[in-house]
Amino acid sequence: MIDRKKAIWAGACVAAGVIAMAAQAQYGGSGSDTDGFLVQLAPATEPSASATAAPLATAALTSTSTTVGGYIYDWTDLQAAIDADTEVDNGYFIVGNAIDPDYLFAYEKGSFDIDRVTPLASASKWFAGTLAMRMVEAGIVTLDDPMRPPLAFWTTFGTKKDVKLKHTLSMTSGFNASPLVGGCQLLPAMTLYNCAKSIHDLRYDSLRPGNAPGAQYSYGPHGLQIAAAYLEAKDTSIEPGSTPARQRNIHELFSQYVTDPLGMTNTTWYDPSGSAPTNPWIAGGAYSTPRDYAKLLRALLGGSFITDMTTFTQQRTAGLPRIFVPSGASDWEYALGSFVECDMPADCATSKINSSPGAYGWTGWIDRETGYYALIATEISSGGDRKGVELEQQMQDLIEAAIAARTPAS
Repeated sequence: MIDRKKAIWAGACVAAGVIAMAAQAQYGGSGSDTDGFLVQLAPATEPSASATAAPLATAALTSTSTTVGGYIYDWTDLQAAIDADTEVDNGYFIVGNAIDPDYLFAYEKGSFDIDRVTPLASASKWFAGTLAMRMVEAGIVTLDDPMRPPLAFWTTFGTKKDVKLKHTLSMTSGFNASPLVGGCQLLPAMTLYNCAKSIHDLRYDSLRPGNAPGAQYSYGPHGLQIAAAYLEAKDTSIEPGSTPARQRNIHELFSQYVTDPLGMTNTTWYDPSGSAPTNPWIAGGAYSTPRDYAKLLRALLGGSFITDMTTFTQQRTAGLPRIFVPSGASDWEYALGSFVECDMPADCATSKINSSPGAYGWTGWIDRETGYYALIATEISSGGDRKGVELEQQMQDLIEAAIAARTPAS
């Protein structure tokens, strides 16, 4: 167990995330950008609260104890901490493991249904890493793939030529001077390919010394947009043998490799009240529900949906200069679409906790050491990025204590 700290996300990220999400929802123009903060796995039996708890659709558990998998868990302290938080008025909270089909803990505070479709902001980033890793394990791409030839516009000169897929997914591509830098990811009528070309041409900061791929850590949206364009361009055909081969778009790839296998029926990389854009905002434009996102977390924790979890979750930014990192994650490292949590950077080498917080407070994480996943599903218009991580840190200690203190049911 690592010591917890109260993490504070940069206020600038929140403001930028709110602006950018609004622009994406309206298919807006350029302006200020940024983020707010496969082996087919058969869908697991639909999780439920447990025999001793009220059904998931109810407003709250009738008891702070649950009986799951032959053990009794006491969630009194966890639920009390959630209820005492005055900044999260409405939310859905889930704790589960990879073995039991029922949730260990499920609680609705205020009004926030388990099937409420919600913007995820930067919690979308885990989708990008998951899709890429699933395509790696399907043999379609490798993490060491260069951007060219699939992205035919990519330069063959300078350090930019050396950008690989792993760099675009780990915030080490040489792009992303800051999330506050504008970009085409908020122009949904473009194509991913053309957006990646725009980022390639305009957003690589060649003036900063040492800005080679893999040499600096800078958190932002541009690398993930390039990664998605690469995955789309690399794919061959949705109909093998057809002439000409039909290239799957990013939405079809996401469905095939992530949402369909997991039964995530209400998860999209765009506002589902509209139509699917040709250039979705990869780093911050996805929507999901608590029920759906919990399915992803459970699958990642289980280790069969992505079999090489070491490669997927390991830190990739250790020792690198930090050009821009949200202040609440200043001691954390970055993996492929998720943070590696630790109190000091040196601790991240052995940390088993990965998370992907968003600007509206939506925060999911997996703890492979303790053996659980958890989700804070909420939508806070102001200060959500800070609050989500603060509450997550508090919940982690309480969840670990409840799991350690569980008792046999008989």
